[in-house]
Amino acid sequence: MFSKEIFERKELVKLKNSLKTIAPYLYIGPLVLWIVITVFIPLFSVIKTSFYDVGLVGTEGDFIGLNNYIEALSSKNFWSAWGRSIFWVLGNMIIQSFLAFSVALLLNNNKRISRIARTWMIIPWIIPTIVVAIFWQWILNGSYGVLNHILIGIGIISEPINLIGNSSWSLPIIIFINSWHWFPFLSIILLAGLSGIPNELYEASSVDGASKWRQFWSITLPSLNHTTFALGLVGTLWMFDIFDLIDSLTEGGPSGATTTIPIYIYQRAFEHYSLGSASAMSVIAAIFLILFAVLFVKFAAPRD
Repeated sequence: MFSKEIFERKELVKLKNSLKTIAPYLYIGPLVLWIVITVFIPLFSVIKTSFYDVGLVGTEGDFIGLNNYIEALSSKNFWSAWGRSIFWVLGNMIIQSFLAFSVALLLNNNKRISRIARTWMIIPWIIPTIVVAIFWQWILNGSYGVLNHILIGIGIISEPINLIGNSSWSLPIIIFINSWHWFPFLSIILLAGLSGIPNELYEASSVDGASKWRQFWSITLPSLNHTTFALGLVGTLWMFDIFDLIDSLTEGGPSGATTTIPIYIYQRAFEHYSLGSASAMSVIAAIFLILFAVLFVKFAAPRD
């Protein structure tokens, strides 16, 4: 009887050890399955479609090898869209960085208004994109825009101007709108980083005669290097992929002036009914973004 109990105990211990071994896989299994279903299967489908002459979603096409890639890489419109995308990313990066740092430094140095401002400044970021588009259309529209009404009323202009509908101004204006929409989020992140910098560093530098500008470059920025690195990497990829605001305001117009890569790929797939070509462009864009991420991590990662 005792041998039977000992045997049962040993079996129970083996079962517990087996459960401990497989428990981590059971925990992460659903997440891995979800990633496979939502990421890798669609990714494989896009790569496969890029080698076929597919027009509409759900239709079959003929295998054409690398023709879609050759067509994309030799297309002037494709590279023009890349140029606008780079301008879009750089413009957003510069404006958002300036606004976010300015607001974060202001709130960090003024504790009295910081608590109230932290709550209210996040409002532009939490507003849905479609509401942001409607809001700025109401302000900037050439026919009924509030801005035109005010400028004409005070005599600055004599006739309405349509900034969003102007091919020279449309992309810079949308960059400003997108920066207005996103900079509060960056400000909150930077403000959290600033709150972790010891005041003793600034006090010691003030005793040594360092100016505010010198303190910013010698203390603030180096102390935020991990934060700015993460924002630089994630923010760049995030900004590049923005589609909704541009599509809501201009749909890539006027005359293609705001047609960035995401807009151009969408137009190729669902307006020109060339899903194979759009898939090839998507793969090319993904390769470039992965290459950028690898180089950014290699050369811009903080060195501790």
